[in-house]
Amino acid sequence: MKELVTYALESSICLMLFWIFYAVFLRADTRHTRNRAYLLMSVVLAVLIPLLNFRLRTGSPILPPEGLAGLLLPEAHITGSGTGAGLLADPAALITLVYITGAAVSGALFLTVGLRLLWMIAVSGNQGKIIRYEDDRPVCYSAFGYIFISSSIPAPDAERMIAHERNHLSRLHHIDLCITGLVNILQWFNPAAYLLRRSLMAVHEYEADSECINLGEEVTSYQQLLVSAVLNTRLSLISNTFSKSSLLKNRIIMMTKKKNGSTASLKLIMAIPLAALMIFAFSCKQTESQKIDSSGPEPVIEKSGLVYDTSGTSTDKNVFMVVEEMPTFPGGDSALLSYVYKNIKYPEDAKSKGIEGRVILRFVVDKLGNVTDIVVVRSVDPLLDQAAYEVLKNCPQWNPGKQGGLPVDVYYSIPIQFALR
Repeated sequence: MKELVTYALESSICLMLFWIFYAVFLRADTRHTRNRAYLLMSVVLAVLIPLLNFRLRTGSPILPPEGLAGLLLPEAHITGSGTGAGLLADPAALITLVYITGAAVSGALFLTVGLRLLWMIAVSGNQGKIIRYEDDRPVCYSAFGYIFISSSIPAPDAERMIAHERNHLSRLHHIDLCITGLVNILQWFNPAAYLLRRSLMAVHEYEADSECINLGEEVTSYQQLLVSAVLNTRLSLISNTFSKSSLLKNRIIMMTKKKNGSTASLKLIMAIPLAALMIFAFSCKQTESQKIDSSGPEPVIEKSGLVYDTSGTSTDKNVFMVVEEMPTFPGGDSALLSYVYKNIKYPEDAKSKGIEGRVILRFVVDKLGNVTDIVVVRSVDPLLDQAAYEVLKNCPQWNPGKQGGLPVDVYYSIPIQFALR
């Protein structure tokens, strides 16, 4: 599940950067078809970029070598009075639980609205693509390829509203909303997901309004119809609605705005470096294997002055930073933390001296699953360093990492937080 959370975070960052570009450079333009294409492409790229994987000799300079996943390493929290346990001691597990809960709630809301609309379609009888229902409010909207309109709307106005909604259907705008609705479920925590959806809905209305005016609607009369309906309109999660109060001002402005020339689309060229930057940051995660001298790795001297087990048992000259299938502790991260909690002891001398802090150990999980070459990469004090080393030295065998389906030696890190309170 940690991989899913990491993917969702990387995808959300991509989506936010794409939307910011749109808001700054494209939103005010009248090239509505181009803007719609850009927003949909932003969604596609935000979904795909974190799934890509390119190998670079030097790795990504923006994120840790292992990518954003490196920020979600399991951390053991060791206290002076005892060891921590449960979700609060495993931030990655807690984040995963919160993410899944949020996605489930968001998905339930989306599903509820969708089922309600499908039920209206099912019980409507043989009304074709236009479904009339009883409602005192002048509501007209489209979803799932159907137009829903309240019977309280006078016939002349209803005909004009239906013409507007037909423009939505002919352009398959309802499919856009279903796609972005799914993105909102996966990125419920990301403001950019909702902003992009709102921007896309605005572009839909601009396109439909423009087509109505091109087909003979008088602008002033059309604007009056829009204003008269806007105060009694409700906003649906997955429908294009004839009048939305939040879009009223912008729609009126866009109807009378001078059309941008074709050269305005050249702005999209500026989005290419942005996409390249995101690919470099999130897709170039796999670094070329580090070369280890055949006589063994050189000792790494940390600020504590301690070097642990640098001889190791690995005979392979190549040690990978990231591989297709990373090493795993039997039972996963929660089992690894449970092992640490049961076997580590807070040094009494460190307690008496008030020493606490975060020790980070780096080690190699070799192709047999053995933990070797343990090095302190972030030291607090030799007492805490030694305690962290001892528990890791006696660690049971891991499931080895794999590259191309074959077991390989892989670097791994674990932070251990010592706290007296």
